[in-house]
Amino acid sequence: MSLWQRPNGPQSIAASPTSQAGLNVQGAPVAMPPATLVLGGTTETVVAHPQNSAIAYVCILSPNQGNEQVPFDLVASGYVTTTNTTNITIKIYSGTSLTVGSDTLLGASSAVAVNTAKCPWEVHLHLIYDSVSGKMQGYIEGLLNNTLITKAAISATLTGINDLNNPVANFVISCTSSASTGPLPATFVVKNFTVG
Repeated sequence: MSLWQRPNGPQSIAASPTSQAGLNVQGAPVAMPPATLVLGGTTETVVAHPQNSAIAYVCILSPNQGNEQVPFDLVASGYVTTTNTTNITIKIYSGTSLTVGSDTLLGASSAVAVNTAKCPWEVHLHLIYDSVSGKMQGYIEGLLNNTLITKAAISATLTGINDLNNPVANFVISCTSSASTGPLPATFVVKNFTVG
């Protein structure tokens, strides 16, 4: 009796979709928990990483030559809860800093009334870049408390963009409340912050 004929000997399992991973298949990243920003006052605040409040919640554009000269989207969404009469402003920056003013402003909502309410919000940047010019350009639009974020060109053209850089670009998000919130602070929750 050969080794291959023994009841507990080596066995061969034919390749099939159920028994093998496909070529070039990468494991999916762990889903990011929502990031929550407590708005205790009227100061613009960059959203911190949900697992490390010492760093900003950064959305990273990784190198991909398929992105060159092809439009792509950066989408941020979530909900806001306020406990008094206030206006909410959402901004997107290019950069990685928790310090407001350290990064390049790309776009913002207007100051939208969200008075003792809960509502969803969405900010969408439609962007394009190429390594030949080294520029990234695009536009912003979105929705906050059923008020449109007016479609407009991003506030600044990013320069020095190259698909050989890793990352190609980084993005952070901030929120401002126009009123002090007292003992019941407003909350700004980022459920989705993706680029691609």
